[in-house]
Amino acid sequence: RDFCLSRGLGDVYKRQLAGCGGSSSSPSPSAGHAIQSIFQDDQYLLYAPTPTVSSTLDTLKALGVTTIRATVLWHVSAPQADSATKPSGFNAADPAAYPPTAFAGYDRLLTLARERGMTVDLNVTAAGPLWAMHQPADEPRDADVYEPSASEFQEFVTALGKRYSGSFSPTAAQAAVLKALGVSSSGALPRASYWSIWNEPNQPGWLAPQWRLAGGQKVMLAPVLYRSYVDAAWSALNATGHRAATDTILVGELAPEGGRRTPLEDPIPPLGFLRALYCVDASNRPLSGAAATALDCPTGGGFATAHPGLFDATGFAHHPYSFFLAPNVGYTSPGTGGFIPLVSLSKLESALDQIFHAYGRSRQFPIYLTEYGYETNPPNPFRGVGLAQQAAYLDQAQYTATQDPRVFAMSQFLLRDALPDPKFPPGTIGYWSTFQTGLDFADGTPKPALNAYRLPIWLPTPHTVWGMIRPAPHGSAQRVQLQFRGATGAWQTIATVTVGGPSETFTVQLKPQSAGRLRFEWDGFHSRPVAVG
Repeated sequence: RDFCLSRGLGDVYKRQLAGCGGSSSSPSPSAGHAIQSIFQDDQYLLYAPTPTVSSTLDTLKALGVTTIRATVLWHVSAPQADSATKPSGFNAADPAAYPPTAFAGYDRLLTLARERGMTVDLNVTAAGPLWAMHQPADEPRDADVYEPSASEFQEFVTALGKRYSGSFSPTAAQAAVLKALGVSSSGALPRASYWSIWNEPNQPGWLAPQWRLAGGQKVMLAPVLYRSYVDAAWSALNATGHRAATDTILVGELAPEGGRRTPLEDPIPPLGFLRALYCVDASNRPLSGAAATALDCPTGGGFATAHPGLFDATGFAHHPYSFFLAPNVGYTSPGTGGFIPLVSLSKLESALDQIFHAYGRSRQFPIYLTEYGYETNPPNPFRGVGLAQQAAYLDQAQYTATQDPRVFAMSQFLLRDALPDPKFPPGTIGYWSTFQTGLDFADGTPKPALNAYRLPIWLPTPHTVWGMIRPAPHGSAQRVQLQFRGATGAWQTIATVTVGGPSETFTVQLKPQSAGRLRFEWDGFHSRPVAVG
């Protein structure tokens, strides 16, 4: 035999092959646990014509996606967003007070996703209206993310919470807009039960300034601001019937890296941001004295009670991009110790555990990985990994996520590559400064990663194959054919496994007798082939 199965693990029924001998005695990874498959592509899910939104949702449903992440940009809905003066008499907490088109994209997405049995994560974030910002004196480019008003943000989230409570019917003008979009608007709008607060608050493009000067020293400001937005959103959601007992509410949404821009715009590495957010020092103990005062932290206790969203939310969201490194490779350069790519996720989990313990909480905060992906070259000639490498890295990342019991969700950012930026000349770095993390090229041509996403496969050890049938119906038995091809010849089915658990994953042990390639087939689809032996 060229290839032998020796042992099945997890949700696997294995058929022993004759002549393969005994099973391997080495320990093997588990099949993994079920996690949500989140997908984000706002261009094709929020801003495209309705037929495109519908077909995109159909594609994602067929790929096995369960949850759509959608960015709710505050300034898109706010009236007179480019004015420094709030509209007279405007009640920002009343969803009926907004312009007829203000929420149309979100109304449509929630309606069409519900028809397909999919959930929508509303990621509510800046950029916001200028009238809700502190006006910067020297950074006009950051004007729509510059020290947003927490009270105005609370009113905006209140409007969203009311609108998507499951009992709100749009105004006649708003219903007319939806009808023009081809979306039925009879009765109440769908309820939204999945929320995440802000996007990458440790990056100046989403929240500025990141730092302030105090006594000539740089002091973190963004964690203090973000703490107030979590408080505001938590209050607004609870007041409108969205609580952690009924909804998924996420905090964090941190980018994996820091960096260098101008002194007050330097992105803050996630571990430093996390500790300032929770008012703890480098040893994860509550701050006191001047250090506490500088970060607006209490010195007499009561922090957890004063900021319930930081402790009682459903989970902590993170964007564990490795960018151009493999998922199992960490940063080693000086100054990168506070970075949290996927391989360093245990640092985030450990810090959260120690922080919660410091405040008398024993809870282990679940982790939601709400943005991830790899840019490719082609099409980007300046950065990215090869097409086959993207497919392999996404499969490895999916496997890694399923092996961590703290991880409840894993996301893919972009179905199609973003178009180049036309403000720059073709062929320049600026022209290619957009994201090319799609599973398809911009023209819709599939990359190898598209099929890899549908049927991930990974060899965590030379003798172990892990696979996932992402589109499989939850809880129903599915038959998978393991296929092998040697250096020559055709693909041959060597065994059939039955995947029957809720995770849609399987793990089997291998005993390769010769070099070749392995894949698995399900429902007429094939995983990408992987080298064995």
